[in-house]
Amino acid sequence: MKTFLRLFCILALLTSASFAEDEALKMSVVQARMSRLYADALPTFVPATNGSSRKAEWSFTVHADGTPGPITSSGDWARNFQRVQQSDTVIVHTHPFGTDPRPSECDIAIAVKLGIPNYELSRGAVWVAMPNGASHKIADVQWKHGQLILK
Repeated sequence: MKTFLRLFCILALLTSASFAEDEALKMSVVQARMSRLYADALPTFVPATNGSSRKAEWSFTVHADGTPGPITSSGDWARNFQRVQQSDTVIVHTHPFGTDPRPSECDIAIAVKLGIPNYELSRGAVWVAMPNGASHKIADVQWKHGQLILK
């Protein structure tokens, strides 16, 4: 019986993570929040006029009911944090200019530890770190007429 319960818990976790990856980015409210996140992060996607880059990260989570949380930023990529609640199913955050658009080791570790997908939105792509430790590219990104377009 204990083995069955463990297997059920593991399958429930994998099902929720799979749902989050497959469905969260398709939801119109999440897409709208990602467009807003991208707009807020636009200045961090290019070098500043003095040649340095603005390295703030911006982020939000998606709650179990499918609603996105507020966009937050610490203003500094080295000290960025996102409060994640137990019922959150997805993390979405930006990677600024000069950083790899792919998930970092920390991004992957967070996805594994929390058991939820951790999406990285950069100027040109969306990547995801999965709870199983794998990562892959989700889509290319374009910004047209104030809207984020995933291809």
